[in-house]
Amino acid sequence: MKFKDEVLAMLHGPTVARIRFRFPGPSGYITIAPQTFRVVADAIMSGHVKVRRPTDLGAGVGAQYNDVARTRADGTVVQADTLEINSAYGRLDQALVLHESLHCAYDLLRTPLDGNAEESSCHICTALYCRMTGLGKPKWANGMVYGSAAKAAETLLVQYQKGTHGIPIVGIPEWQTLRLAFALHPVYRFKLPGGFSGLILGTQYVHDG
Repeated sequence: MKFKDEVLAMLHGPTVARIRFRFPGPSGYITIAPQTFRVVADAIMSGHVKVRRPTDLGAGVGAQYNDVARTRADGTVVQADTLEINSAYGRLDQALVLHESLHCAYDLLRTPLDGNAEESSCHICTALYCRMTGLGKPKWANGMVYGSAAKAAETLLVQYQKGTHGIPIVGIPEWQTLRLAFALHPVYRFKLPGGFSGLILGTQYVHDG
């Protein structure tokens, strides 16, 4: 199976088909559902979104979505609308692909969403995928951000198990704690929209389709 096909198989797979939740946005609740990821899969199949193996991502970075073009250290360019993915084989790798695919979906759909909420919702997807595929918590829920994402995901898993009708809403206290965790995170705090600028000022990542 080709690498791109592995990514598409995951996005069309049974676990992604079960992921659905809502969280507070700037003008009402934002919904994440299987259709969200089908938008990304369709864009990959059409060639609008490229899937590439990265050559220069930082240590510990398993995947990245480029909403704008970026220049590598060697001077070559990774074009905009590219998913850079090391692997789509293991469960943790697939969870990271799902995370970056949600970033991609927000870009394609031009979702009006601050960067802090965007990172928070993407991390909830990571946590949900890991939990729903049986990946042990010690392998992924490290640190304040992932620990908070795990607790937020748990509020959804409880509703899944109860058979809650419709699309459940993430626990609001857990959602707020996760957003604060990003605002305080040393990487996101001042440099990226996922930090204070997203939480307080509503700063967004690029969402230009």
